[in-house]
Amino acid sequence: MAEEKKIRRENRAMRVRSLFLLVGIFACLALLAMNLFKIQVIENEAWKKRAVSQQLADVEVPASRGQIYDANMAVLALTREVYTVIMDPSNIKDAAERELIVEEVSARLDVDKEKLREQASDSDSQYKVVKTKLNKTDGDAFKAWAKEHKLTTVFYLVDDFKREYPLKNLLSCTLGFVGTDNKAREGLELQYDSVLSGTPGRMVVTQNENGDRLPNSLNYEYVVDAVDGHSLVLTVDQYVQQVAEKYLEETVKQYGATNRGCAIVMDVETGAIKALAVKGDYDPNNYLLIGDPTLAEQIAQLSGDEYNDALVKARLEQYRNKSLDFYEPGSVFKTFTAAMALEEGLVTDDDMFYCSPFTIADRTMYCWDDHSHGKQNFTQAIANSCNPVFMTVSQRIGTKLFSKYYTGFGFTEKTGVDMLGEQSVSESLYHTPDRITPVDVATSSIGQTFKATPLQMVTALSAIANGGKLMQPYVVDKIIDSDGNVISATQPTVRRQVVSEETSKRVNAMLENAVSGGAIKNAYISGYRVAGKTGTAEKTETRGEEGDEDAIVEVVASFGGFAPADDPKVAVLVMIDEPQKLKSGGGVAAPAARKILEDILPYLGVEPNYTEAEIAGLDRNTPNVLGSTPTSAATVLKASSLSYRTVGKGDVVTMQIPPAGSTLPKDGTVWLYTDATEPEKTTVPDFSGLTVAQVKQLAKQKGLNVLMSGVSSTGGTPKASRQSVEAETQVNKGTVMKVEFTYADNIH
Repeated sequence: MAEEKKIRRENRAMRVRSLFLLVGIFACLALLAMNLFKIQVIENEAWKKRAVSQQLADVEVPASRGQIYDANMAVLALTREVYTVIMDPSNIKDAAERELIVEEVSARLDVDKEKLREQASDSDSQYKVVKTKLNKTDGDAFKAWAKEHKLTTVFYLVDDFKREYPLKNLLSCTLGFVGTDNKAREGLELQYDSVLSGTPGRMVVTQNENGDRLPNSLNYEYVVDAVDGHSLVLTVDQYVQQVAEKYLEETVKQYGATNRGCAIVMDVETGAIKALAVKGDYDPNNYLLIGDPTLAEQIAQLSGDEYNDALVKARLEQYRNKSLDFYEPGSVFKTFTAAMALEEGLVTDDDMFYCSPFTIADRTMYCWDDHSHGKQNFTQAIANSCNPVFMTVSQRIGTKLFSKYYTGFGFTEKTGVDMLGEQSVSESLYHTPDRITPVDVATSSIGQTFKATPLQMVTALSAIANGGKLMQPYVVDKIIDSDGNVISATQPTVRRQVVSEETSKRVNAMLENAVSGGAIKNAYISGYRVAGKTGTAEKTETRGEEGDEDAIVEVVASFGGFAPADDPKVAVLVMIDEPQKLKSGGGVAAPAARKILEDILPYLGVEPNYTEAEIAGLDRNTPNVLGSTPTSAATVLKASSLSYRTVGKGDVVTMQIPPAGSTLPKDGTVWLYTDATEPEKTTVPDFSGLTVAQVKQLAKQKGLNVLMSGVSSTGGTPKASRQSVEAETQVNKGTVMKVEFTYADNIH
């Protein structure tokens, strides 16, 4: 009986356990059914998308970036089609084929052999990037090689684009650059990125579980075409830019400027920037390289964090657009002080002043010139850049009017130029109306104790030149599509009338007198009336404590002006930061500005207007006397105010040096050969430091013709500073060379 009860208890327990098990199984089945229903019905679309995302890859197809052109449609930045080389290691047949790939592809594509070996050995992968930015020529050659070796299932090439700058450093600090990832990083490239970059397309392709693209035979592709970017047409003229960069670079090197320099050329009527040169700069094709070889060598000597920090700092420095940096403008600002006083009727051209120490609020300030300028009228004071006179006039202007015109000329705000990097003008950079004092007005009147940018300065100078209208500067003239259709165009914008047209003309005349009258001789150009003002500003941060005789005071040497003075077309500003060999705007910056204007004015169609004295000294074109008798040749040359030397015993001129059409100075000598005699040789001397008379005498002794530049008709004693043919060079007698002269001009 007990045994039966025990059996019944065990059977009951088993039935209970079975029931619980059955309930559990049904519960699991119910849960599974619910999940299947949820996945297949409720979340059906979401799971479909996940499956598709695993099987398909959505690849961005890059758009071709728009071009950047100069004002004459010369290409400054272009986009080339290139390839990205992809390898499918899973399709490599054997070790022999792998070794062939490693050896030949590494050499053909200039890639690291060991890295390529590692990629080729990953037989589970179907997608390895071997080379990016491969040019079309090499890419097509590689395609042919792959086909020849039956490797078309191992390699395929994907279309891509590469940004190039065919003129290298030209305008680099304005253009900026695009990185290897096709992302804009600096300059106009970044400022106008949304315009230039276009709209990327899409390509949907099949992939395996590892994310590798499937072999070509299994490919599924869906392509949405990319929309190419628009192009920029700049106001910058390539020729004007090249001229500005050439002479700026010469000046920076010649005077050992340690903190770069810039030169800006602006159309005074529109505000269009014709050139914006910065030195030192960089090559945007190799933007990671340091453009200054001396600095690059110094950085290379460092190591560790010191090396990395110096490299980053140097790169950021060379990318920065110097024309947008703040600096103390010095005496160029006296132009605007004069305009304020003349506009308000506080001074006349003929008001008389005396150059003597100026005292205000127990502070005495002196003229830059150790020798007093003595008694002078206001026109002469501008030419002499006399500090005490301008400080005296500044007190007539007063704090309220000074602040009004300082703001009017645009020094308290951005210029609004369409370039990257223009900073807001903080109140720490100038004396605001609520805190400016008479002392501040005195120091500001001569361009010290406040800061402006070179672009602000040349924009304000253009207002002086064009009748008092302050224009908004701009560098992009228009945006065009790939067919040349104009999408948008920039219209010149007058921001405000700062001074009257009458005041503009009066200041123009005063600045023209400062150049043609002989004070700023280094800016004088024969045949052109140049108006301008020099500046030599001591940098506040390098002055040290008052009375510190050991402090090395660095300066910013500058020149701002425009031409022709009677009908201004272009303004130019040259700024050289921390020149070492000469610290004077008149000696450093004015010659560079003169050379820029001398080259670009004829190019821009501005005709020269010579005085009688200038006409008498004009250079001559060498006439063609080949085939003439020596007597006839002599007659022709004399009629052109040229001399001659005859070599040989023949009856006919068979060779002339220099050849016909060459430019010669008045009284230059043409060497005439009448037989097969070899041309006589001479050694070019070193003319540096010699006066005009000494150069003429030595050139005549050596049988050379010298074209002289930089010599003013207003007198003075300039010295030779540069020559086109190096000393000790052997040349034919009669050779024409150029010698540049510079006055010892310390006008501040």
